[in-house]
Amino acid sequence: MDNSPGNSGTGRDTDVDLLADSSFSGGFALYDTEAGEYTQYQIMVARSGLYRIHYQARGTGAWTLSSEGKVLAENSAGGSSDWQTLSSAPVYLTDGLQTLRLSFTAAGAELDYLELSYDEPLTHDPHSAVDNMGIGINLGNTLDAYPNEGDWAPAAQQVYFKAFKEAGFAHVRIPATWDDHTAETPPYAVDEARMDRTEQIVDWALAQGYFVMLNAHHEIWLKEDYQSPATRERFDAIWQQISERFANKSARLVLEILNEPVGMSMEQVNDLNPRILGIIREHNPDRLVVISSNDYTPVSGLAGIDLPADEQLIGNFHSYDPWAFAGQCTRRWGSDADKEELRAIYQTASNWASTQGLPVMVNEFGAAHYDYNQPENVCNPDDRLAYLREHVNLATEFGVAASVWDDAGSFGIYNRAEDTWGPAKDILVAPNAR
Repeated sequence: MDNSPGNSGTGRDTDVDLLADSSFSGGFALYDTEAGEYTQYQIMVARSGLYRIHYQARGTGAWTLSSEGKVLAENSAGGSSDWQTLSSAPVYLTDGLQTLRLSFTAAGAELDYLELSYDEPLTHDPHSAVDNMGIGINLGNTLDAYPNEGDWAPAAQQVYFKAFKEAGFAHVRIPATWDDHTAETPPYAVDEARMDRTEQIVDWALAQGYFVMLNAHHEIWLKEDYQSPATRERFDAIWQQISERFANKSARLVLEILNEPVGMSMEQVNDLNPRILGIIREHNPDRLVVISSNDYTPVSGLAGIDLPADEQLIGNFHSYDPWAFAGQCTRRWGSDADKEELRAIYQTASNWASTQGLPVMVNEFGAAHYDYNQPENVCNPDDRLAYLREHVNLATEFGVAASVWDDAGSFGIYNRAEDTWGPAKDILVAPNAR
């Protein structure tokens, strides 16, 4: 079994018969198989991602190849008496030790070989990545809730990421807050269960084939006390552990240094960004990294970023402009002046990107159904849809990837409890808005 890129593995036969013949690819083939027989392979997957399984088979039997109960490939009964070379659809494998089980479900199958080939790029150019990221969605209030996942929204489920893919979203942003899961004394270890859970959720998302963004989100302790050496050391340690744990993930995983550094000066952010980028680069030399300014990362903040000398960066800003409409629901939206103000934001972002030679994205935009702090303030639903449509149209026009904010609450797009979508979904992914 070939296990590219850089994978290694061993096999163990249980009950199945081997036929030796120099004409076979490895000198042997499985033959005279019976229902209920199986063989297992242990492989060390060097890099997570989408793989194709190639195999040469013949006979009238049937078999499945699975990992942890998930079927990766199968060959149904009624096959040809001649050898056929076939390939599976892309399947996702996480990095690390995997056990593949080849189970025969009907007698008569013969199998010459199985091969794995990596089915996605090892790196992504930031410009083409942003083009492919298109319109995405945030899994807000899940891993960014503190102290525990799901405190502000339903806990993550695998079905959410399948729903995002089926709806037509091209990337998912996973906000994550690390404070309550990290020790307060050196070496500032992140809780292993939290790291395992984060990796599980990231793998669920990557398995869908789109780009995935993971960040450090509500790190208020850092933003309020950045001048403390111990605070900076703790944040550095968190990113050291994140960068090591996710180093072998698909290149579709994008890391975002820090969300909305409210309370930090631009000087502090320009101190933080290159330091954390250097930590990430120790284990992720080519991974895409999102870099932002301070405060709530308005588009005007892009001009204040001291960009490190790095070719794998994506600039970022947020836009809920005007907040009186999009967040507080105290005014209407949709006049020509409103649209021109929004266009000016995207034009500013586009000008900055052209000047810097970097692509840019808005990894939070959206409009509330109602003001979370004053629920009696309700946004006009038609204005809200028009506002989202304008964001999508402008993002598409200016080549800006955009992630709508969905918090399973006042900014909800997808009803996680019922697995249903509101009318905003068709606007966000509509072909005529791209």
